[in-house]
Amino acid sequence: MVNAQPRNHTAEPVVPFWRNVKVIGILAQVAFVLVLVAGVGILVNNVTTALARANLPADFSFLRNPAGIPIAERPIPYQVTDTYARALLIGFLNTLKIAVVGVALATLIGVLVGVMRLSANWLLRTLATVYVEVLRNIPLAVQIVFWYSAILLPFPPRISDPVALPGGLLLSNVGLAFPALYPTYRFGSWVPFLVAAAVLAALAALWRVRQLRRLDQVGRVWPYPLVAFLVVAGGGLAFSYADRSVPPELAVSFDAERGRGTTTIAEDGRSRPAAFVPVRISLPTATLTTTSQNLVESREVVHGTFRFPLIKESEAEAFEFAFADPEAAAAQGLALHFTAFPSVGIVYADRNGNGELDEGEDVDPATGRGYGGQGVVMTLTGFERVVVSDRDGQVRMPLFKAPSAAEQAAAEPTTPAAGGGRFSAFGQTATSSGSAEVTLEATTELLPVGALVLSRAHVPVSNYEGGMRFTVNYLALLLALVIYTSAFIAEIVRGGILAVPKGQREAAHAVGLSGYQTFTLVVFPQAMRVVLPPMISQYLNLTKNSSLASLAGYAELFVIASVVSNQTGAAIPIALLLIGAYLLISLAFSLVLNNVNARLALVER
Repeated sequence: MVNAQPRNHTAEPVVPFWRNVKVIGILAQVAFVLVLVAGVGILVNNVTTALARANLPADFSFLRNPAGIPIAERPIPYQVTDTYARALLIGFLNTLKIAVVGVALATLIGVLVGVMRLSANWLLRTLATVYVEVLRNIPLAVQIVFWYSAILLPFPPRISDPVALPGGLLLSNVGLAFPALYPTYRFGSWVPFLVAAAVLAALAALWRVRQLRRLDQVGRVWPYPLVAFLVVAGGGLAFSYADRSVPPELAVSFDAERGRGTTTIAEDGRSRPAAFVPVRISLPTATLTTTSQNLVESREVVHGTFRFPLIKESEAEAFEFAFADPEAAAAQGLALHFTAFPSVGIVYADRNGNGELDEGEDVDPATGRGYGGQGVVMTLTGFERVVVSDRDGQVRMPLFKAPSAAEQAAAEPTTPAAGGGRFSAFGQTATSSGSAEVTLEATTELLPVGALVLSRAHVPVSNYEGGMRFTVNYLALLLALVIYTSAFIAEIVRGGILAVPKGQREAAHAVGLSGYQTFTLVVFPQAMRVVLPPMISQYLNLTKNSSLASLAGYAELFVIASVVSNQTGAAIPIALLLIGAYLLISLAFSLVLNNVNARLALVER
């Protein structure tokens, strides 16, 4: 038996740890982290010490203090007595409203313009090219100022005489209001159907996915759960409308002279506000007085105007207008001219007796002042308006308040009251040059309602009530952001479409696809894989550019944070909140869109 000889192994030399490359690398990283942490700690300590020396807050305890900040744009209920935290939350929600709506509109317009740039139609192609080349080269700040100061502030009419657009929209210098669906007190009867519809839609989607996998087919999943949801939810909505009676627990109290009421519903021996209840308010008989205004500006002389509560001609069975003192008016040669019949008119003098309102006839050549101070009486019957109570159950109509005896005695017959002497329907006391009185006989009626109600906007006093509302500040910022961003998106879309090989179109035509089918089924889906990554960057830019809202006076997060920082001196905590909020919005967009981008990516097999 041969004994096996042991093999000689060359022993590897032992390297000391101070010469080991791996150990040195780890130690270097640990040292760097320690130095970084120490530096940050020293910086934080210095900052907190300096803030404490200056008696400025270094933590977030100030968020519990009352804000005292008036905010016009409020997506959720807010009062000036609420905390700084709620005020900042309002700003955050306003930023989200700008970002989400802006991204949707900018994408829609950008894709449309990008496709138009590749159109064979010369006019469409030229318009799209001019749109892109002009608007993307104008600074965003300039566009915001342009839309706000040059367009939306001077051109829309005053809130007292808004423009009625198709679909129930109202446009004025206060903003744009449009109808909206709101849940009523009967909404709870619809909730079980909504839950059942959601469960059934989920089951239908699961069944469809398994069916396609079993059959090894390619098909669409979404029609099946959508149909299931609509059938069950629609049936439940119809069921909630089956009972058209007004429950006895529902009541409304309305004061015609104050133009305000409240809808309530009795529950468990107490009443609570009933939101979004339709109420019909009728004035079978009403005699209203108003006084014309003298408005003299340095640039022009404005007609002496009078405005009654804004009504439609169809709402009144009959209406008559006359001067409260016909003899005094006739002695001055005054006449009535209506600009928005029957609610708005002007007082003028027909100097030459031709019965027409010629330029300059409304101005006294001796004084250069417009004719005013004459009380006008409007007598109407059949005035009726249906409004919907707000989330607090409040119902508001024009203020039909007669002037008191003291107010009538103090009013001079020929001199307009201070502030223009507007009728009290606009929140001021009416003055009368005659003995006409305001008489009112108001009746109210609660109307049946289902789970949802369509609320149309109206103007009870000096602002919109009912429906949804976009202020001119929001519209100016939104228009500027959408137009500016859509110009860049259009170029991205055009580049993505041109990146699709020409052979793809030729192959599609070869198999018999039409031009529309080729674009929607072949070209555009492939272009999306190229388009989506740079579009994500544009979405993030739009979100961050919303911080320029101060140029339009819109109460977005950065604007409110700046006010809070000035009031409290908490610059560091506010800066951290701003960084965190913008990061949260941007990362949310990135997460969703990167997930979509990953799903659209080509998979090589």
